Amino acid sequence: MASDLARARVAPLQALLLDDPVGFLSAEHARQTVLLGHLERVARAPLGRAARGLAAMLLDWLAAELPLHIEDEERSLHPRLAAHDTTGLLPGLQAQHREDRRDIRAVQDGLRRAADGEAPDPGFAAAALAFAAGHRRHLALEESAVMPLARRVLTPEALAALADEMARRRS
Repeated sequence: MASDLARARVAPLQALLLDDPVGFLSAEHARQTVLLGHLERVARAPLGRAARGLAAMLLDWLAAELPLHIEDEERSLHPRLAAHDTTGLLPGLQAQHREDRRDIRAVQDGLRRAADGEAPDPGFAAAALAFAAGHRRHLALEESAVMPLARRVLTPEALAALADEMARRRS
């Protein structure tokens, strides 16, 4: 198992990237896409090679890193964009975040079992694959609409405040 854990690592982003908070969030989206691929791998073969290490890594991501990312968006980015959201996109994204929080529980239960080398409940694969597909769509929408909007409308002062808030969450 130690060798599985050593291979099961997607390094977190360096804090220095917070100098460009919108770029940091985009990089996190790319990183999450990689993690979703690992989730799909574990969903399809929860007792397969490296599944234990991947499951443990994914549990950490879902428990600590993803909630932090969502907090960055909902508490820091979205409020700064709300006045510019002429399409009503942000409330829909926040509703998707609420759905993610709910759906993650079933995924985490299966990942815990896989991390322990046990077969997950029969519904795990479907729940994990559905979460991955939904989260991919969510990330694509953020990248195609939210990140360009942020780059267009956020002032240097707003970007500095955004970076500061995100850095404080990570300290």
